[in-house]
Amino acid sequence: MHLTVEEALTIYPLSRAKLVAGEKGLSRILRSVNVMDAPDAGDWIKSGEMLFTTAFVMKDHLDMALSTLRMLDERGGAGLGIKVGRYWDQIPQELYDEANRLEMPILELPFEFTFSDQMDALFNAEHTKTTKKLQTVLEKQKQLMQFALRNKESSDIFHMISGILGQPIAVFGQGGNVLFHNTSWSEEIILHQWPWTKSPQWEGFGDTRCFRIPLMDSLGCTGFFKVYVNSPLMLKEEEALFHQAAEILTYHLGLDIQKGKDPSRQHALSQVFMDFFQRELSFHDFMKSCKSYHLTVMSTTYQCVLTTIPSEQPGATRLLNEVRQLLIYHPQLQQYESEHFYLADGLFSIFALPEEQTFHKKDFLTSLNSCLSHLTSKTSVAGLHCWVSRVKAQPELIYNAFKECLETHHAAERLRMSQTVLHHDSIELFSLFQHLSEEAMRGYYNYVLEPIYGKNKQVDPELALTLEVYFEYDGSINETSRYLFVHRNTVSYRLEKIADLLQMDFKKMSDLLRLKLAFLFRNYLK
Repeated sequence: MHLTVEEALTIYPLSRAKLVAGEKGLSRILRSVNVMDAPDAGDWIKSGEMLFTTAFVMKDHLDMALSTLRMLDERGGAGLGIKVGRYWDQIPQELYDEANRLEMPILELPFEFTFSDQMDALFNAEHTKTTKKLQTVLEKQKQLMQFALRNKESSDIFHMISGILGQPIAVFGQGGNVLFHNTSWSEEIILHQWPWTKSPQWEGFGDTRCFRIPLMDSLGCTGFFKVYVNSPLMLKEEEALFHQAAEILTYHLGLDIQKGKDPSRQHALSQVFMDFFQRELSFHDFMKSCKSYHLTVMSTTYQCVLTTIPSEQPGATRLLNEVRQLLIYHPQLQQYESEHFYLADGLFSIFALPEEQTFHKKDFLTSLNSCLSHLTSKTSVAGLHCWVSRVKAQPELIYNAFKECLETHHAAERLRMSQTVLHHDSIELFSLFQHLSEEAMRGYYNYVLEPIYGKNKQVDPELALTLEVYFEYDGSINETSRYLFVHRNTVSYRLEKIADLLQMDFKKMSDLLRLKLAFLFRNYLK
């Protein structure tokens, strides 16, 4: 039996009982009912038990009644039911007061019904409730099976599973990044005590509990899954339902992204794109293959991202899988239809842009940076970069987009640019001037930056660092102050001093362009 006292009071004939004290304890769990007919009955009280009594053994011993009530509270009992009219005409006031203090419900039981009538009714109600619950679990299992048999990757998988379970859920990548949650809790709370052990476990959250399950595939843990429930007790069959949902999530998040081991649509498309980029496949045959695999992201304006991780990085393959998880399922990227393929150069992604974002590249870049922020904040992750192409409007420009990603990658390495997400526009100036001789580049940056970096110049190193960071963050004072851990007014003051030294005006586009070129040449020649 597993009812609250409040629920038990709705079941006939116990519904004829009267709650006379301990109203704040109505949420206590009632697991069993015992009849008290001996002076030492209190010694046998169990957690969740309610005692029924005629008050025969305590009618002349108020201390025994108070002691029994306290023992019920100490052992987690559910309450005390007293049949008034035979040995007690009314319940003593002292017992009322103590029950209210302990928040222990006291019921005046209906005189016309036997204890067995009321106990049978409770057990029958619990049996009916459990049967209905099992039927609901069976129906949910059928829905999960129907969903799994679709065998189709869907960005809406989290909403679908949460809807089938009828409970809020949270899904995490293998690094603890939140891929999805529709709970009322903050990310900080639902990540409490991370990292977690790789075994199923219940957690408590105030009045709510959650069941945490690791998502395990043949290579290990690909993430975690939590189901949040407000029921104090779950059937084993319900836990099995949660495990079934976890298996489906494991398939969608793990098995279908193992490079070179899955003959699925993604792996086949990866080969198509590699053949096309290596000019082993004509554009006509390329588009024919894309159409046969129902690839639609290039039918509108789109933008491409090449994600690279150095092969010497420990766990590079698993880390790239984790990035793919984020790019598909992160809430801020859900608005974009996307496709993701493994190529020899890294993970190649195509994002279809909403019409209103076609000319606003910052919206997409902001979402991309936000998506990767949790991952890149970990000290164990180094060398992760996303190289972003310009927006394209025709399918035949996909090769150009891929080349732009590669160009951005190679230029950033030569220019020692450290940003995690870098747009092709950032290296546009370099592509224009890369054919200048090194002598010409060196002469130009020496001429422009000589007041700061010239020989025998005693310039505060903080000023030089501030200028470098200022240009690295595209002239953003806020980002510069955040990077240097100083107030934005301090950055403004330093920039004024630098402008005086260089005899420049940072409000003039021509002066900013001169400095941009000087730093570009300086970084390249380093």
